[in-house]
This record gives sequence, structure tokens and C-alpha cells, in this order.
Amino acid sequence: MFNSREQALIIWMIILLLYALSVRGVRFSIPKILKALVGLLKHPIFIFANIYIVIVFIYMYSFDVLERDVTKDYVVWIFLSLYPLIFKISTKYMELSIRSIIKETFKLSIVPIFIINEYTLSLWVEIIIVPILFIIVGILAVTEAEGKYNLIRKLLNSIMVFIGLIFVITATIGLTNNYEDANSLDFWQKMFFDIIGIMLHLPLLFLLRYMCFYEQILVRTNFGKRSQKLGALLLIFNKYRFDTDSLKKLVKFYKLRNIKSLEELKRWLDAE
Repeated sequence: MFNSREQALIIWMIILLLYALSVRGVRFSIPKILKALVGLLKHPIFIFANIYIVIVFIYMYSFDVLERDVTKDYVVWIFLSLYPLIFKISTKYMELSIRSIIKETFKLSIVPIFIINEYTLSLWVEIIIVPILFIIVGILAVTEAEGKYNLIRKLLNSIMVFIGLIFVITATIGLTNNYEDANSLDFWQKMFFDIIGIMLHLPLLFLLRYMCFYEQILVRTNFGKRSQKLGALLLIFNKYRFDTDSLKKLVKFYKLRNIKSLEELKRWLDAE
């Protein structure tokens, strides 16, 4: 079910988790982490996103759009690709556009990355390589701003290129020896999972971006009651809908706090 690279990652995650739990300070922080996680799960945007994801998953599985053997890859994609993308949209909704997400998804690197991740080395080799890669990436990130570490960076980049070549050669041999895999629908579904997943979740990503706009606008109002906030939301949405430029301006309009009632808000919107 899991290839050797995924198994190696799982093994190292378990080791790191056990080590973290052995640290007293980490154990004491677990209740705070769980409390923050519960708060995140109760957030309206997160609830809406999860409902949408579950509905799409049930639809794909019920109508055999999602083959049983690919279910694991879809779940992994949700956690490793979709959730980070949702977080990225929720934090960079002002700059990020749905068009840029689509453009980034339809990139030629999808095919070689899939092949490299599909045909992997033996488990023991992957267990050795995975932490080495994480350490190298961490050192490169730390030394990026310091010019005096250029020689170290060049050495580490050379090691990364060498490991990358090993992955490419292994993947090419694996694909050649298993060329009949291309006759399977699972093979093509896995290869283009990023494209399929993004296209199915585009409505979600589109709505989440504008939910973030309206959430930030409501934060800048002076309405305390939920009914007032809902009324303000309806009034503002009726005026601007999905007008990105106008919503960007409204997010930065801090005088909204001076508006005391829905009637005053309606008059202000009518005058705009």
C-alpha cells in the first residue's frame, strides 16, 4: 500500500514523535496544542472546507471515479497538498489568485516528480536518505542569507544533485521494468492527481478566498452581535459580490469601526 519512501517517512515521523513525547516540555504543551487544534476545527472556514472535501470524496468513491487502490494517494494528497494550499490561501488571499494556482498546477514537473516518487529505492536505503535530505534542506535554509557559507551551500547542492540523479536513475529503471503499469487507470490517476484534485476543489478554493475577504471585513466592523454581523455580511456581499479590487480596498478601510448600525452601513454602501 505504501511504497518504500512513504514507509521511511512514516518510520521517521514515529521516531521523532516518540522522541518529542520523551521531552518533558513537549508533553506539558500537548494540552495547549490540542486546544489550539480544537479551535481550528471549529473555525467556520475549516468546517466549510472539510464538508466540501468529504462530499467530493464520497462522490468520487461512490461513482467509481476514485479507484480503491488510489484512495490512499487521494487522502495523502489532501493532507500534503490541499490543506497546505488552503492555509496558503487563508493567509495570502490578498495576493494569491485562483488563476495563479491553476497555472502552478499545470506544470511539466508533475510527470517526472510522480515517476520519481512511484519507483523508489529499497526501504533501508530510503530510511538512510530521508533524514540526510531533511538535514541538508535545513542547513541550506539556515545558510541562505549568509554569503560566507557559499562553499558549504555549493557542496550541499552538489550532494542534492547526486541524490536526485540516483532517484531519477532508479525511477527510470523501475518504469522500464514495469512499463505495463501504464495500461492501468490507477497509473494515470496517480500521475495527474494534482491536476485532478485541484480541478475538483477549485470551487472550494475560490469560495475560501472570498470567505477570507469577508471575514476580515467583518473583523473591522463594530458589530458585536452575530445577527448584526450576518446582516452586515449580506449587505456588503449584495454590494460587492466577488469584486476583488473593491474587497481589497474595503479590507483596508478601517473607518468601518465608526459605523454603529446596519442602517448606517446601508447608507454608506449606497453612497459608494
